[in-house]
Amino acid sequence: MLLSMPRLVLLLAGCLSFLLQGTPLLGVETVKFRTAGKERTASGKILVEAQDGGVMLQADDGQIWTLQPENIIERQSDARPFAPIDADQMQSRLREELGPGFNVYRTQHYVILFNSTEAYAKQVGALFEQLYRSFFIFWKNQRWELPEPEYPLVAVVLRDHESFLSYATNDIGDTAKSVIGYYHLGSNRMITFNVPDWERNVATIIHEATHQLAYNCGMQRRFADNPMWVSEGLAMFFEAPDRRNPRAWRAIGSVNQVNLRRWMQYFPRRTNDSLVTLLSDDMRYRSASDATAAYAEGWALTYFLIKTKRKEYVKYLRLLSEGKYLAEKTKRQRIDDFEECFDMTLEQTNRAFLSYMRRLR
Repeated sequence: MLLSMPRLVLLLAGCLSFLLQGTPLLGVETVKFRTAGKERTASGKILVEAQDGGVMLQADDGQIWTLQPENIIERQSDARPFAPIDADQMQSRLREELGPGFNVYRTQHYVILFNSTEAYAKQVGALFEQLYRSFFIFWKNQRWELPEPEYPLVAVVLRDHESFLSYATNDIGDTAKSVIGYYHLGSNRMITFNVPDWERNVATIIHEATHQLAYNCGMQRRFADNPMWVSEGLAMFFEAPDRRNPRAWRAIGSVNQVNLRRWMQYFPRRTNDSLVTLLSDDMRYRSASDATAAYAEGWALTYFLIKTKRKEYVKYLRLLSEGKYLAEKTKRQRIDDFEECFDMTLEQTNRAFLSYMRRLR
């Protein structure tokens, strides 16, 4: 992960090796379990159950717990219809969890826990709401009526890097040292801090909040096979700063100048199979030597497809949104999905993509 750009942390550690058996169980399941040396209890709906007794539980606060059978202490179920908690209940739980060092700021769609100043929390909240409105309008204009989030959206806004490291190290380990913000797939929370460079700060906030929205409106499914070029490309498409605006962000889909420069730097050494390696798996994003180029190419491909193949791009996103929990596609399946939705071979896509990006430069 690179300090020079906001990044999504896709945390799959501890996922179960599931043998899927049928549809999720109905009603409310209450599970008492051990995690990180502590006992916890969560109530929610079972998304997946393994034959060995392990479960994937989506709690009523939106968190997803992947529990191995040896960590489950007790399970109870009843026939009550599942219902997410509301913003008041979310606020109460978060206050209890994070303690007296944090205050709460609420907007229409977000519950923000902060240990920074209230003025900064309000700035961040205004950006969240601006993105929220723009996000749904953008996809509605693409003829995709997305449902609004089922759970209140949670953000933890920290005062400085030291405070961020203290919180995030407990959350994501050493990865905290190399990121400046993240969306956590398990907790469903977005974490950020007050970066001194406001433009970079805004890009981080919009980037990670885009991830959170995509995973909460049915566009992407948590813990399914979501290609990183799609997740990161979308977030970078939305994040592009606007220096002319007082908030440093105004609208969706401006050219991301940072990633355009990185694309241009990558282009002279780009190999003929670059799209194949980008689409078929996520290894380039996890490579210290190739991650910057992968992010740049992911943004460039997303920009090209949205600007020139919007209908097909939405069709592709709809297909991905139907992915199954913990089901990983093969390299061939990933490429087949892409070629089927765009009705082009990768070779044809590559030619059109490079032609477009040459003009954009």
